[in-house]
Amino acid sequence: MQHVCRRAGTFHFRRRIPGRLQHRLGGLAEVYRSLETSSPRVAAFRSRLLYLESERLFAALDGDPALSVEDARHLMRDIIGPAAWVQADLIIRRPVSAGVSPLLSVTPAPCPALCQAQATAASEVPAIASPTVAAPVPAPVSGAPLFSTLTEAHIANMLETGAWSSQQTALQARGTFRLWIEYHGDQQVDRYTRRHASEFMKALGKLPQLHGRSPHLKGTMRENIEVAAQLSPRSIKRPKLLSMKTIKRHMSALHGYWDWLRQHGHYEFDTNPFSGFDYPIANGKPASEQRAMWTDRDLNRLFTSRLWVGPDADRRSANFWLPIIGLLTGMRLEEIAQLHTSDIKKRDGIDFFLVHADGDLRVKNANSVREVPASGMLVALGFLDLVEERRRARCKRLWPDLRPKGQDKRLGAYFSERFTVYRREIGVYRPGVDFHSFRGTFETLILNAGANPVFVKAIMGHSTSDLIGEGSRYLKHITLRNKLEAMNMLKLGVDLGHLLPNTEPGSHT
Repeated sequence: MQHVCRRAGTFHFRRRIPGRLQHRLGGLAEVYRSLETSSPRVAAFRSRLLYLESERLFAALDGDPALSVEDARHLMRDIIGPAAWVQADLIIRRPVSAGVSPLLSVTPAPCPALCQAQATAASEVPAIASPTVAAPVPAPVSGAPLFSTLTEAHIANMLETGAWSSQQTALQARGTFRLWIEYHGDQQVDRYTRRHASEFMKALGKLPQLHGRSPHLKGTMRENIEVAAQLSPRSIKRPKLLSMKTIKRHMSALHGYWDWLRQHGHYEFDTNPFSGFDYPIANGKPASEQRAMWTDRDLNRLFTSRLWVGPDADRRSANFWLPIIGLLTGMRLEEIAQLHTSDIKKRDGIDFFLVHADGDLRVKNANSVREVPASGMLVALGFLDLVEERRRARCKRLWPDLRPKGQDKRLGAYFSERFTVYRREIGVYRPGVDFHSFRGTFETLILNAGANPVFVKAIMGHSTSDLIGEGSRYLKHITLRNKLEAMNMLKLGVDLGHLLPNTEPGSHT
């Protein structure tokens, strides 16, 4: 059998990682894992499935050069696991009329080699013991699709439309869908209820982080939950459980899939079963307290230090402008660092930043695509003069002094590293207070000033659904004028007047 070896009576899968991708996985040269069987037939079946999953991994790495080594290794561990063949068993066993035809109608035709691998695997399925799943697949009782039938079409659509900006999100969604099938079985979507969603969320809260990856956690979700439950919470051997952040990510992926099914006419429902769940705050602290705000004292010390005042001050540099823009707009570091000169636009007399994904530009999620006005203070400080200067020099990027850094080649990482060192040098470094804290400081200050929360979320690139419910989908457009008026309500506790063009320190009154 190709890619299979036998050690101590157990078969293992081995496949060389293409040389072009080995550095992406920290120098790892091969995919290697136990097939957890001594049966040649089972080993042949599972090895073919892992071959297909490894093809998917390689394609994801090729398609997302920005993925870090740590994330790439994590994704490899996530998809090259037993859950992969649990879902594949179900798909391959499905009658041709119920599974293969719909899939072929929504996904590109696979290459002949992969078709042959799947066909060979399917021919061996009858000789293999049925996988352990939570519930048997019921006989079709409606026209609703099976859960797994359209997951790949959903993923492809989210990537094509830009709703998801990276293959990492796609691979994480696949992991969520595998867990759902492993726990509740692959049923028609109208068979699932709010109770199923609630039970799944509770199960995730009891699931070890290394489910399917640790040698001691190779069982099903239910089995590994039982393993963790049998150990005392104080036991050093008790595995760490999924964080609330990860649980929320899984539930959000399922919520998004259900919404997509409705939006594209695959399944109508009155209420999304994954809506309205509460996610307890981490470590007993609300999100607003997990990263601290900048104090007036520290802001004053920062903006009167040598990068803004004195011979080291360079009004053309990213060092000078990025913290100012972060504080006055609430934009994320990478959103500011990756700006092109063409991303500064004007409409109806209002200058604004266009935050979008295009080519080398990336955004966090679909809500991040937005227009952010340049506030009155930012204009007064001379920012637009810099933009015009860059355009006259035919600069594509607004900050040519920034350099890509790290495996994902992010410009913000280059600045962040230097900004941390600088804050330590001038004595304004505090744990939990960083560049991203400008964003939280901006949001808090304009909300306290009385800005409309919906306008604030539109400025920040946050979803407004938690404020205005399902009606948010009908909110066509929040105007630049409304956003600008909200932003101009910002009242800082520190005076930036000394940074106005042609103003000497101490001359501003």
